[in-house]
Amino acid sequence: MVRDSAASLLLLPVAGCSWILDFSDGAIPRDAQPDAPYTQAECDYKEPNDSAATAAVITAADTGPAAICAGDVEDHDFYRFTVPAMTAKVELRVDYIYRMTGDLDLRLFDKAGTTVLAQSHGFGNEELIVCPGASPVCPALAADDYVFEVFPAIPGSVNDYTFALTLTPM
Repeated sequence: MVRDSAASLLLLPVAGCSWILDFSDGAIPRDAQPDAPYTQAECDYKEPNDSAATAAVITAADTGPAAICAGDVEDHDFYRFTVPAMTAKVELRVDYIYRMTGDLDLRLFDKAGTTVLAQSHGFGNEELIVCPGASPVCPALAADDYVFEVFPAIPGSVNDYTFALTLTPM
């Protein structure tokens, strides 16, 4: 039955149809991570890369997407890149959607992964390090290998992200 007015809508029951919504834990598929801000593919991106020693080698063409994921041990992602001779500027950028449980930070190391050269600890949707740069302070980078780390700003934070490495020649 349909009426002339769009403001009034009449729904007639149909025999044999009903809605049952089950929000219990048992209704969640076992391979799903409820409400996780990342996918398993993002968690697995360039793994294992959980330390400077196992940093994944990247180029400017690599961008992710990747993720800092929940686990038994807090997840940190390390990436190794090469600055060629005659490079005037190096820019590292991590982009993510800020969530209450997903603030990420960025740290740049020397090639051994032991000396911190710069850190970015923002509260927006990105972390950015420019070398040479003043905020955060970062020296000009000589031709060599370097390591950067993406990590949770607050222990236990998780989130997906993309990254960009830009090398500007002289």
